[in-house]
Amino acid sequence: MNKKMLVKGMVLTLCFALIPFLAGSAHAQKPIELAFALHTAPGGPDHAAVQKFKEMVESQSKNRLKVNLFPGAQLGGERDNLEQLKQGEVALTQSGGLDISLLAPEYGALSTPYVFPTIESVFKAWEGPIGKGIKDAFLTKGKVHVLGYQRRGARMLTAKKEIKTPDALKGLKLRLPEIPDWVAVWKELGALPTVVAWPEVFGALQTGVVDGQENPLYLIYTTKLYEVQSHVMLTSHVHNCFDWLMSDKVLSSLPKDLKDLVLKSAKEASAYGDKLTMEQEEDYKKKLAEKGMKVVQVDLKAFMAKTKPAVEKIRPKWAKGVYEEVQKLTAAK
Repeated sequence: MNKKMLVKGMVLTLCFALIPFLAGSAHAQKPIELAFALHTAPGGPDHAAVQKFKEMVESQSKNRLKVNLFPGAQLGGERDNLEQLKQGEVALTQSGGLDISLLAPEYGALSTPYVFPTIESVFKAWEGPIGKGIKDAFLTKGKVHVLGYQRRGARMLTAKKEIKTPDALKGLKLRLPEIPDWVAVWKELGALPTVVAWPEVFGALQTGVVDGQENPLYLIYTTKLYEVQSHVMLTSHVHNCFDWLMSDKVLSSLPKDLKDLVLKSAKEASAYGDKLTMEQEEDYKKKLAEKGMKVVQVDLKAFMAKTKPAVEKIRPKWAKGVYEEVQKLTAAK
């Protein structure tokens, strides 16, 4: 065998020896994919925050992590996403109150209409005993972690007529999410609550299955509810948050450095979304008015007074100490 053939043979042998190593190396470089399910439509500050989270995680992990977004209820409604999260079928989701109703109803005070008067009092509750109780219940019952929370903007009532006082609600078929305490409060106010999953709300309003609904201003705008509703009432009845949730099964499977990155990124991105919502709320009133909706100031004191009997009936279901904590956090300064 001449020298040239010997060298060629050695090169071929080395190449074949390297194939398994190169294949393994390529496999090691494949990113871990995280599915982020969203039941709301793109265009609002909630989605802007999630997009920021995606960018942070992918760039800072040097593409060891890839975040796949599924907006607009592509993977189902809010209840579906929570169940998928529990099973580890998706990695992350945002929930706007249904999570507490399903997994920690004994802490439902946090999102019951007119219990917390400001978003600041809600944030304080999250940072205290109520928030700790919710986080513990979520992990125990739902196998999910709370990574962050951001304001959604106060929930407002919409309808095809002007409603300034609770008396004008009588007989109104009102779409509500699947939250029993909310149903009880709106019944007390005089409405006829009808539970409809969020992806079906536009059609239900369009066909007259329901007459009205309630949601933050940005969501009313981004889902074009102004096409099927003529009035938006500034009821500000719930100052709740979008809770950023992650599957314990998925989070636990990540290497520590990637787990820490996900936790840090979610906290920063949710704070970013919170800031956006705060800055944009007044702007959405103008945008809805430009689309033809009449923006209506209501008699807030009348609404709050009318809900008290319902809240009193709900209160015994709250965990021990919750009522006292609510009193402390909502006391006039």
